[in-house]
Amino acid sequence: MTLMHQRWLAEQLPEWERDGIITAAGARLLRERYPVEPRGGLAQMIVGAVGALLVGTGLIAVLAYNWDDFPRWVRLGLALGPLAASQAASWWVLGRGESAKPWMRESAALVQTLAVGAAMALVSQIYNLPGTWTDLVFWWCLVAVPLAWVFRSDAVAIAYLIGIAVWTVAQAEAHGSWFSRGDVADVRIWFPLLLSGILPRWPGPNLHDRPQPGSRLVLAGSVLVGLLAVAAYAGIRPREPNNASFWLAMLSGAAVLLFPLERSGIEEPLSRKPQVLLGGCTVLGLALIATYEDPARELVKSVGFGLPLGWCWLLLAVVAGFAILAYRQGRFAELAIAAVALVPLLAAPLSAPDASGWPVAIASSLVLLATAIALIALEFIGYRGAARIGAALITLLVILRMADAGVSLLVKGLAFIVIGSGFLGFNAFVSRRRAAAPGGTPA
Repeated sequence: MTLMHQRWLAEQLPEWERDGIITAAGARLLRERYPVEPRGGLAQMIVGAVGALLVGTGLIAVLAYNWDDFPRWVRLGLALGPLAASQAASWWVLGRGESAKPWMRESAALVQTLAVGAAMALVSQIYNLPGTWTDLVFWWCLVAVPLAWVFRSDAVAIAYLIGIAVWTVAQAEAHGSWFSRGDVADVRIWFPLLLSGILPRWPGPNLHDRPQPGSRLVLAGSVLVGLLAVAAYAGIRPREPNNASFWLAMLSGAAVLLFPLERSGIEEPLSRKPQVLLGGCTVLGLALIATYEDPARELVKSVGFGLPLGWCWLLLAVVAGFAILAYRQGRFAELAIAAVALVPLLAAPLSAPDASGWPVAIASSLVLLATAIALIALEFIGYRGAARIGAALITLLVILRMADAGVSLLVKGLAFIVIGSGFLGFNAFVSRRRAAAPGGTPA
């Protein structure tokens, strides 16, 4: 059942109870079976977050005023004073228990998070403590994430996810540079550990807490960015030409794409499943890049460089496990897209080390074409497909090939007009077909 239908059911249940159509116990069971997220949750989080950000910005501005003129003990007091005040406010909010409004929890948690970061930065500056900005981000995240658990704060959880993604990218960049330091953290270990820090908030101790749609996007985006950074870290060796990152990035996208969903999550529209959207775009985007000669050759080489790596085998195991679950749930469209990431593994044994990349590029184009046809066909034979995505993929393939074709600009322009018209016509056809289906919508 889609979220729209769940909301409709929740709105009808009180009237059905009054009319005697359903008992109170039956209504309670239906509410538990088809829960509905509160509509005001996102607005309350935004209000609390904006207010907390304004307060935090004001505190930073006050502390920055004539900072150099203050003696050390005054600066230390100004650094720790807002932290103490924010903790007092947090204790007051916690003391209210369940009567505390969501915006109160969000504001208290975010203000204290900002106060913690400001105190850490200022104390480091006062005493000239060694370290880099990435060290500050790392410790700030570790200290702040318990606030997301205690206050059930989505704003702090989002800030934490963004922070660990930024830190992971910075570590991977430092590792891959020519002047790589020896003290770079191994993000293959640290990123999964840091990511697990969000589990007490989502799904929470009762395993039923679900992020709001906006939070889902940040969660999926942070996970994908972090995994891509780990792929770069694992696939690149400093001062060595070997690079396995290309294929590892495709496998990372496939893992995010196939992340297991509940039955209600499978029925939701694509806009509420950002991990499917972002993971699929990553796999298909990299595959489209591989339809050109040089990237195709590098992709095949990255398979040979990646197979000896433990991280590569871990990704393959995760993708295989997720694929089995997806098959059992009937998520054939996602499986068709994720299978594109395994094509380089099949092509690598057939390609000589110094061979031209054109055979692989042509094979990539054909595989993408077959994937697009499969996405369209699934919808027309009664399975959950993605006809519009399939049509868009075919359109992109034709546009890329036409852009490279040695024909006149007039011919290209006419071809683009025909392709665009066909795409719009197909989109209208799919909309009418879905609207005509029983209980269907044109979405």
